[in-house]
Amino acid sequence: MKLRNSVIVVAALAMAATLQTAQASISLAQAAAGATISIGDKTFSGFSYSDSGLVSFDPTAITISVSQDSSGIDYLTWSGNISLVGGGPITADLKLNYIVSASAGVINMIDQAYTGSALGGGLLAIDETVATGSFGGTVVGNSNLSKYDLSDPPAEATDNLNIVPPQSLLYVTKDISLANPNTSATLVTISQVTQSFHQVPEPTTVLAGALLLLPLGASTLRILRRNRMS
Repeated sequence: MKLRNSVIVVAALAMAATLQTAQASISLAQAAAGATISIGDKTFSGFSYSDSGLVSFDPTAITISVSQDSSGIDYLTWSGNISLVGGGPITADLKLNYIVSASAGVINMIDQAYTGSALGGGLLAIDETVATGSFGGTVVGNSNLSKYDLSDPPAEATDNLNIVPPQSLLYVTKDISLANPNTSATLVTISQVTQSFHQVPEPTTVLAGALLLLPLGASTLRILRRNRMS
């Protein structure tokens, strides 16, 4: 009976892990005031932001959410209006800092993607760096997106998406730059930036092992039952 109950518990946990989706969301204002957010084994904390004063955004309307896909990869998503409107030449900058920690493994790869546009001659760049020790520590990975480069991977020559050696604690800086080099008015806007974190082992690696043991557990139950009846 104990063995059967154990198998049932494992199956229930496996199903719960498979069905896990977005768990929580907070605003940028709440995050900067000390709020944290978690998904799977990862916790995001230490949020802060600074801007050049020219970026149009509302920290109370920027939503930070977390989610996990079916393969166990965790995502941190920033949603809301971040824009630059007007004639130039003009450059605006928004810097976002946060800390990510993993309790059940180590992070070995990052990637990111954004939704946005730069009309006319407008320009944009999203530069992300991950460091160890502190925000000014040793840089162990980076990703650079632009007007024509919407996502990493694939990694370009200036990207280093692999964290070597893998780390359980990283300090992340996301630097969003919006620019209009022309005198005529233009619109540069970003509505969403998604960051993902890959780790060793992925949670589904452990889950797959548990699922592989389920038939063995069921077979053991049948053998024990036959022995008991005989």
